[in-house]
Amino acid sequence: MLFVVTAGAGICAGWVQARHDAVSAARADASTAARLAARQIGEHLAVVRGTVESVASSAGVAQVFADPSACRLAFSLGGADDGHLDVLRPDGTVACSSRPPPDGQPANAYTKASWLPDAVRTPQAVAPVRDDRTGRPAFLVTAVIPGLGLVAAFVDLTALGAAAGNLFGGPRHLEFVITTEDGSIVLTRWPDGSRWAGTPVRDSRFAMADVDSGAGVDVTGLPRLYGRTAVEGAGWQVLAGADRSAALAGADRLARRQALIVALGLLAGLLATMVVQRHVTAPIGRLRTAVRTATTSGNLDTTVTVSGPREVAELGEDFTTLLATVDRELRERRRAEAVAQEHERNYRQMFDASPNPVVVFDAGTLDIVAANAAAVAYYGRPEDALLTMTYTGLLAAEEPTVPAAGTAAAEPVERDQPQRHLKHDGTITETSVTTYLTSFAGRKVRCAVITDVTEREHLQRRLRQSDRLESLGQLAAGVAHDFNNLLGIINGYAGMAAADLEPAAAADPAWRTLHADLTEIVAAGDRATALTRQLLSFARADPAPETRVLDLNTIVADLGTLLRRALGEDITLITDLTAQPWPISADPGRLEQVLVNLAVNARDAMPGGGVLTIETAPVTVDEHYAAQHPGARTGRYMRLRVSDTGTGMDRATLERAFEPFFTTKPKGHGTGLGLATIYGIVTQAGGHAQIYSEPGHGTTIITLLPVTDDLTEPDATPAEQHRPGAGETILLVEDDDNLRAITERVLHNAGYTVLSAATVTDAQQLATVDPDIALLLTDVILPDMHGPALAAALHRARPGLPVIYLSGYTETILASRSAIPAGATLLTKPVSAHQLLRTVTRVLDHTPAQAPGPRPH
Repeated sequence: MLFVVTAGAGICAGWVQARHDAVSAARADASTAARLAARQIGEHLAVVRGTVESVASSAGVAQVFADPSACRLAFSLGGADDGHLDVLRPDGTVACSSRPPPDGQPANAYTKASWLPDAVRTPQAVAPVRDDRTGRPAFLVTAVIPGLGLVAAFVDLTALGAAAGNLFGGPRHLEFVITTEDGSIVLTRWPDGSRWAGTPVRDSRFAMADVDSGAGVDVTGLPRLYGRTAVEGAGWQVLAGADRSAALAGADRLARRQALIVALGLLAGLLATMVVQRHVTAPIGRLRTAVRTATTSGNLDTTVTVSGPREVAELGEDFTTLLATVDRELRERRRAEAVAQEHERNYRQMFDASPNPVVVFDAGTLDIVAANAAAVAYYGRPEDALLTMTYTGLLAAEEPTVPAAGTAAAEPVERDQPQRHLKHDGTITETSVTTYLTSFAGRKVRCAVITDVTEREHLQRRLRQSDRLESLGQLAAGVAHDFNNLLGIINGYAGMAAADLEPAAAADPAWRTLHADLTEIVAAGDRATALTRQLLSFARADPAPETRVLDLNTIVADLGTLLRRALGEDITLITDLTAQPWPISADPGRLEQVLVNLAVNARDAMPGGGVLTIETAPVTVDEHYAAQHPGARTGRYMRLRVSDTGTGMDRATLERAFEPFFTTKPKGHGTGLGLATIYGIVTQAGGHAQIYSEPGHGTTIITLLPVTDDLTEPDATPAEQHRPGAGETILLVEDDDNLRAITERVLHNAGYTVLSAATVTDAQQLATVDPDIALLLTDVILPDMHGPALAAALHRARPGLPVIYLSGYTETILASRSAIPAGATLLTKPVSAHQLLRTVTRVLDHTPAQAPGPRPH
C-alpha cells in the first residue's frame, strides 16, 4: 500500500510539475520572441528615421523639386512590400517617390491627408495612419525640407507584423500583436494582420488577465501565454503569445507516459518485494533474533545458525565469526582500560607527589588546566585561582614575551628554559622550566616542570663576580709591575738630584726653587707608589704585610676620634663592640686603611647626614654559608660590619663595587680603588668581604677576618739604618737600562763596587772574571733566565753567595713563572734608595765572610 500511495503521489506531482514546466517553457519562448521582435522593429524604425532625416538634409533634394525626372529614391526593410519613401510638396503632391505612381494615377495623393498640415511645419512620427497610395495602415515618419516641402516614409504595419511572425514565430507558431504605447490600438497582428491593423483593442477579445503569469486571450478569444517587450524609441508594445492548450497538451502526454512507466515499475517492485520478503527478509529476521539472543545473554562465543539461501547462511557464519572477534576485542579492551586506569592512578600520584611545581596548560590558549600541590604551595595561590589563570600570568612583568614553550613553533620537548616567575606575595624567582607536549582531557597541552634555581643563580653570579675580581686583580698586578719600574727611575733620579742640591740650596737662594721642584717630584712619586700599593693590595700581591696578633676592638676604638673628624658633625658614629673578641693576625696599618676607606665611602653616601654603625662579633662560618658565598671558607672569624643610612646601590652597581677604578662619584672625585683595596687587603689576610645594599636603604659591608691561635704579639724592632759601603763588590742584574743605571749610581755613591749586567749571560761572564763578588742583586724575571736560576748557577761555584731579589710582579705571577727559594730576601719595586741600602747593609752584615772564589786561568 505504501508503494501504491507513493507511486500515485509521484504521478500527480510529476503531472503538476510537467504542466508547470510546459507553461514556463511556453512563457519563456514567448518572452524571448517578443524581445527579439521588439529589438528588430526598433532597429527598422531607427533606420527609417535616419533615412528620412538624411534625405531631408541632402543637398540634391532641391533638384528633385525642379526636375522630377532626377528622382532616384529607394526604400526597403528586407521585404518587397515594406513601404515607400516620398518627397512631397507643401500641398501634398508627390515630387519624388521610391514607388512611383502608376501611369494615369494622379500625383496629388496626399493633398487631403489629415497629417499634412502638421508635417509641413514639424517632423512627425505617427501610427497608425492610412497610406492614401496603398490604402493600408502604416507608420508615418516625416522630416521638413525648409522652403521646399517635406520627406515622408510610410512603413506598412501589416508587413512589419508578418516579418516578425515569420522570423520569430518558431515551432510554437507564436502570435505577435503590436499595440500603441498605452495598449489601446492594435497596430498590427500576425497572422491576419490586414484584418486587425488599426483596430481598437476594445473592439476585440484581446485581454491580458495576469501580467505576472502572462496568461491572456488573443483577439480571437484563444487562451495564450504572452511575453511582452517595449520597442525602444517608439514606445510600442510587442506581445508574443503561445497557444496555452497546445503547450499543456504536450505536458499531459508526457505525464501519461510517466504514469505508465511508474505503474510498471510499481508492479515489478511489488513482485520483487514479495521475493525478497520470502527468501531474504524472513531469514535475516531470524538471524537478527539469534544475534540479539546471543548479545542479550552475554555469550558472544556462540554459533549462529540460520536457514535460507546460501548467502544468508554464509552471513550467519560471518556473524558467528564477528561475535567471536567482538568478544575477544572486548576482553582485550577491558584489560587495556584496566592498565590505562592503573597508569592514570600512578601518573596522578607522581603528579601530586612531585616535589617540583608542575603546571599543565593548553598549548594554544595557554590556559592552566591542572596544577599539583607543589605548584599551589610554591605560588601561594589556591588551586582554583591557578585554574583561572594563563601560563603567562605566572611570569614576572619584565619577561618580554611568551616563552618558547607556549608558541606554535615550540619543540615537543623544551628543556631548561630560563624564566622569572612571580609568586602571589610579589616575590620574583629564577626558574628553569622543562615543558613537553602531551594530551589531557582530550585537548593538546604542555606539561611544565618548574625548578626554582634562584639560589643557584645567586651563587653563580657571586662566583662570576669573584672570578672577574680575580682577573682584574691579575691585570692590576701586571700594570703595577711596569709602573713600578718607571717609579723606581723617577724617584731614584729625583731623590739623588734633590740630595745633591740640598747643600747648594741651603747656601744659595737661587737653587732653592729647583730643590723645591725636585722635592715635589719625589712627593708625587711617593703618592704614585701609594697608588701602586693599593693596586697590589687589591691583587693580594703586596709582598710585605707587617702582620701582628691584634684585637679588632682595639683597632676600632683607637680610630674612633680620627673617624669622627673624618665623618663630620652631621654624621653620628655608633660602635657596638663584642665583649669577647677573638685575636686575629693582620697588618694593623692595612686594617686601619680598611676602616678609614669604609668610613669615607659612607660619608660620601650620606651628603645630608646620617648614622654610621661599626660592629664587631665572633662568628663561625659553616659549610652552608661557605657554599652560598664563593671565596668564603669554613672556620672561626671576627666579623667587622660597617653600616650606613646613605643612598644605597642598585643591583648593577653592587655587582661591580669591588672592581678597581669603578666609581659612582663625579669625574675627578675618586680613584675607584677604595673598595677594591679593601677587597684585596681582606682576601690577602685570608678573609672574606661582602656588600649588602638597596637603593634608598643604605649599605652594609661585612668583612670576615680569620682568627689566629697565636696569642704572642711580635716585638717591634727599631728601624734599621744603612752604613756606607767598604768597597764590597755587588753584581747587579737588571734588564731595564734606566732602572739598572739609577740602581748602580745609588750603590756606587754609597761606597760599593758595582758590576752591572743586562742579561744572565753577561752576569755569568762577569762572575767568572771577578771572584770577589760579595752580593748578587738580581731581578726575578729576566729575558734569558730567571733570577733564581742564575743564583742557583752561581751558588755552585760560590755556595754562600748572598742574594737579594727585585721584582715588580705579584706573588701569584711569580709563583707561576719563577720559584723563589723560601726565606729569600725580596724587594718590591719601586725601591727607595734608603730601603735598598738598608737591605744591602742587613744582608751583608748577616753573611759570614767567605773565601775568595777560584780565579780564572
